[in-house]
Amino acid sequence: MSFTWSATFTVGQSADTSKGDKIILPQAALESIIHAHASTPPPLPVQPDPDYDPTSWAQPQYNPYQQTKPPELPSPLTFQIRNPANRLLTHGGVKEFSAADGQVHLPPWMMISLALTPGDQVMVKYAALPKGTWAKFRPLSVDYMEILDFRALLEARLRSSYTTLTRGEVLKVHQGTKEFGFVVEELKPEPGEAVCITDTDLEVDIEPLDTEMVDATTHSAGGVLNGQGSRRGGSEKDGVLNIGVESQGRVPPEAYQRWTVDIPNRKSGIEITVHVQEPGDLDMIVSTKLPVSLEDHLWANFESIGPRVITIPASDQDYATQQNSQIIHIAVYGREPTTVAVSGSSASTASSSAGETIYSIQVHYHDSKVFSSTQPSGSSSSVSVSAEVPNNDAPGYQECTNCGSWIPERTMVLHSNFCHRNNAKCNKCGLVMKKEDLPNHFHCDHCDKHGDVSEKKKHMEIFHGWYQCSCNSFESPSLPEMAKHRRTTCSERFIICRYCHTLVQQGGPASNARDRMRGLHSHESYCGDRTIQCQKCSQMVSLKDVQVHAQNHEYQRQNQATPQLCSNQNCVRLKGATSNVLGLCQLCFGPYWISTEDPKNQKLVQRLARKYHTQLMTGCGNNWCRNQYCATACGRQMDATSAATEMMSILKEARVGAADGHKTWLCVDEGMTRKKVMAELLLEEVRGQYTIEWCVKALEAERTDLEAAAQWLQLQAPKVKKATA
Repeated sequence: MSFTWSATFTVGQSADTSKGDKIILPQAALESIIHAHASTPPPLPVQPDPDYDPTSWAQPQYNPYQQTKPPELPSPLTFQIRNPANRLLTHGGVKEFSAADGQVHLPPWMMISLALTPGDQVMVKYAALPKGTWAKFRPLSVDYMEILDFRALLEARLRSSYTTLTRGEVLKVHQGTKEFGFVVEELKPEPGEAVCITDTDLEVDIEPLDTEMVDATTHSAGGVLNGQGSRRGGSEKDGVLNIGVESQGRVPPEAYQRWTVDIPNRKSGIEITVHVQEPGDLDMIVSTKLPVSLEDHLWANFESIGPRVITIPASDQDYATQQNSQIIHIAVYGREPTTVAVSGSSASTASSSAGETIYSIQVHYHDSKVFSSTQPSGSSSSVSVSAEVPNNDAPGYQECTNCGSWIPERTMVLHSNFCHRNNAKCNKCGLVMKKEDLPNHFHCDHCDKHGDVSEKKKHMEIFHGWYQCSCNSFESPSLPEMAKHRRTTCSERFIICRYCHTLVQQGGPASNARDRMRGLHSHESYCGDRTIQCQKCSQMVSLKDVQVHAQNHEYQRQNQATPQLCSNQNCVRLKGATSNVLGLCQLCFGPYWISTEDPKNQKLVQRLARKYHTQLMTGCGNNWCRNQYCATACGRQMDATSAATEMMSILKEARVGAADGHKTWLCVDEGMTRKKVMAELLLEEVRGQYTIEWCVKALEAERTDLEAAAQWLQLQAPKVKKATA
């Protein structure tokens, strides 16, 4: 039952808390909606069926004595929102009824779409919209190709924030920190002006951009798109590295230059080397995904002197388990020079005057056996090998007490005088250096770092500064520790949700211990609570429990009791609940049952022996028979003596009176022979993955349809367990 309701409100401040199409109405609006719904006259009564018989057991088409319940208020409530000044309109749902009397709060995008400002008048009218079945969206720019899965992103956005869709409105979605716009192009069912998308299966489609729009968007951006959807060209800071090829670059202070390298062979580790031209200083940071920066990376080298080397072995978990991409992202961050230039060459002068650091970078594979573990972030990744001291403990040599070198004994006096006059030894680390270099030698008061005093400022800034994450839940004096937080526990870390398959922030820790043990954060904990219907048992199961629920079905399937077939090797009937001393089904055992007492089964054995003897001598006479102990099936008749000898051997297999292990060989009718042949064909088709008992069960369930029986086996029957050595 539909009703009519409309009202005019003053537009209040935009509802920033509403990210979708839901508006906030006053409490008086809810009361008037309920009153309008209750005041709507009921539908006309249905005319009674002239053939209606109240005494009949048949289901009546109309019962004049049955009282109909009053219709409930529609859910969800959907409204048409119109600007009376320019006749622009859209549709939306309602979030809550908490606005001040006479006011309505609209989402910011809706106010822009309707050209409204606070204080304007807007008309809100109830509109009963059909359930949407299909929607086509048109992207506003070519950047939409950067979206990993645009259908999943659109469906997640609509499911979480929207109640309606209106043709022509712009839908804004976010992947990571980037926003994408899509225009609602078409809707179904017809006429498709607006639809409700709550509690319905909405199919989403994208209208691809035409060539002119792609060219215009690309030209305005100053670059083109590569195969991964990332923008190339128009910027000197982007570059592509090839394995084994050295590339040149320059980076200004406090700026990044980024590189990418494709690593298809993950069985070997890689080594990244940057040689810096003095005077100049830079940091090298590496990650498997964007963004890559000082605060967000996996590997880094913050050294100030010598080549910057990062070695990533093939055994590194982040490197080896990288999914969906083979790209390694490298960023070079420029810093003010901290070393002193040598001899003032022309190249050094050009570098310092331009304010840029000139460097070369190269990536190459290396033997993973050489490096046993990943070097920590912030340290050089080169292998430290303890150098052998020449002439150590050699005959005729003596160790210098100042520098530790082994000197021939005959020249020790000369060396000792020269060494004490020119060299000095650090009392903390034992490093020997020239006396004029000793004042420039420093030791960190907080860690075991030591080196040239020019490195002190950078070292203190990176490892002993103070950094606070933008999530406001973590602070650390160490930049590598900050980077570790950003890529693990930070609530602002971007992940691909395992349930909605969109790029979202993972949020804080899950609210319950069970989800925390699963490694879920707040977004996946909330998203995984959505339910779907199990196709096997029709129960509603949460997305988080689908895998366990499916494993439970698989466990039950694999541990079913195997159906018991008749012991007659030519019969494929199930024995059923009853049992007899021969293990036969009821139809096969019927001819051997007698009412007289036979405690030792002697009479039963005699009847079975006579049956075997007759089969071997004369056969059953049926041309369809496939019993190997029947003269008709074998095509040869035995004499009485040979038949008796053969009969005694197969009679032992019957195991009359035993608990199990029965085997009988009795002729059956044509229909049963045909069923056994089909069961054997099905067993051959499934290549022995299931037992003959389950093949018979499948044929019974699917009424001897071989194709349907094979599918039944895949869904219902346990597979044969392979024997383990």
